[in-house]
Amino acid sequence: MRELRIAYTPDSDDIFNYYAWEHKLINLNDDYKSAFYRSHIIDLNHAAEDARYDVVAVSSVFYPRVADRYWILTVGNSVGRNFGPCLVSKRYSSIEDLRGRRVAVGGHPTTGSVLAVMYCPGIELVEMPYDKIVDAVTRDEVDAGVMIHEEIIHYKKRGLDSICDLGALWCKDTGLPLPVGLNLVNKGLGMELARSIATACQLSLLWGYRNSEEVYSFASKFGRGLAKEHVEMFRVEDFLRIPDDVREAMKIMFGRVTSMNLGPRIDSFEIIEGIDDPERLIMAG
Repeated sequence: MRELRIAYTPDSDDIFNYYAWEHKLINLNDDYKSAFYRSHIIDLNHAAEDARYDVVAVSSVFYPRVADRYWILTVGNSVGRNFGPCLVSKRYSSIEDLRGRRVAVGGHPTTGSVLAVMYCPGIELVEMPYDKIVDAVTRDEVDAGVMIHEEIIHYKKRGLDSICDLGALWCKDTGLPLPVGLNLVNKGLGMELARSIATACQLSLLWGYRNSEEVYSFASKFGRGLAKEHVEMFRVEDFLRIPDDVREAMKIMFGRVTSMNLGPRIDSFEIIEGIDDPERLIMAG
């Protein structure tokens, strides 16, 4: 029996996507044993460069670097519609105030860090674990920080102020949603297995929505206890299948990554589909 290595972030939306599969409440097939791993997004980005996992979550801005070895799964991707990584500070109130200032990010390049560079010229990036940033800003170790995951809710409890929502800036700039994180599958597995994995992810996600309180209880062990609030910021439809407007946004994002010299140019990319019409399963309950 071959081991299928699946890696995702310890963030509530990723946990929500994989809970049922990881806890053997749904099954891929009897030929594979699924092993699950969790790590911060910057670590998973670099793991994808080494093709360390069969299925892996990465920052959308990182995909061009690994497009030669991974396809994009249609399911389990994080999409911000008029929200995304949030730039916060204790002392500063505008983007202009941050020129030449130190801004903490959870690794570079990640979607949050790239958006910060894109919309806040002249800042100095400081990399640190994403869940340590709010403390660093509070203690004046940095001038501002980019909040991701449940931190985009938590920072308000710490008395910090939002300078801007970088995701909302993207949406206003492009007229499209923000592709925050992507779920990838290794091309070496072959198309048939990749499609089976996409279907398993969709079934796992649907199980989660039908048993959400159980999943929220588990997910709250890993973050700030804000799993329900965070997951419900996202649309079910975006998790289940990448809509057309998100596919357009991905093209723009990949192009900007190239123009910023953060990744190679990719002229096309393939999205692995699962269930033909996952929305009908929602309606069926």
